[in-house]
Amino acid sequence: MAAFLDTLFLNSLNELLFLSIIVCIGGIVRGCIGFGFSALVIASTSFWIDVKYTVVMVIFMEVLASLFMLKEVKNEIDYSLLKILTIVSAIFTCIGVWVLANINSDWHQILMSTYLLLIASMSLFKFTFKHALTNARLAFTATVAGFYGGLAGIGGIFIAAMLTSSEYPVKKIRATMVVYFFMIEAVFFVAAYINNLVTLSVIFTSIVLSFPMMIGLVYGSRLFKRLSEKTLKDMVLIALLILSIAGLVKTFV
Repeated sequence: MAAFLDTLFLNSLNELLFLSIIVCIGGIVRGCIGFGFSALVIASTSFWIDVKYTVVMVIFMEVLASLFMLKEVKNEIDYSLLKILTIVSAIFTCIGVWVLANINSDWHQILMSTYLLLIASMSLFKFTFKHALTNARLAFTATVAGFYGGLAGIGGIFIAAMLTSSEYPVKKIRATMVVYFFMIEAVFFVAAYINNLVTLSVIFTSIVLSFPMMIGLVYGSRLFKRLSEKTLKDMVLIALLILSIAGLVKTFV
């Protein structure tokens, strides 16, 4: 067992089991509503694992999740939306990865927690735009999402929040996000490799934790057809709100 743990970036079997549970829950959320996996895993583990490891890990796992879900959502993809999101996000993802490789951990926690706090609050208080989605708003969304996708692997939840606030159809958001993750994360890995963030221990840990994630995805995809989307979404947002506040308190206290 000791030899097995040496191949991972975790220190004990208890850490592995706890992280497996978190990843499985994140998989359920991702399978059901199409986003939230990275945000939940990163926010839940930033207190006890070096965020540089977990960001690369969740991005690797998001690629697997997108491949798993692609067949299910291919008929709902909005390709015009996908094009703008991907092109703009790709540029700012590279900038975010560079910041991730060089930023102080406390500042990283502040940036991440403030970002999640804003998104969760915006969604829970039902903020909506009065006018239809514009290219300018979409470009701004892709800019922020790209930067935070590179910085912390949590750009997708901003896209989801902005599109739902623009009254964009949820099924199309879910489908388009699946392909968006797959494409933008290829950019992330190139930038992460250049900045020396991709290691064998991260890859091995990602592979091991892909199994509980897949279990969560299967269950979450079934829940998508049975459970109220609003109920699960509100639960995720409340969890992110609590984790964000806890992260800020931890940093400043």
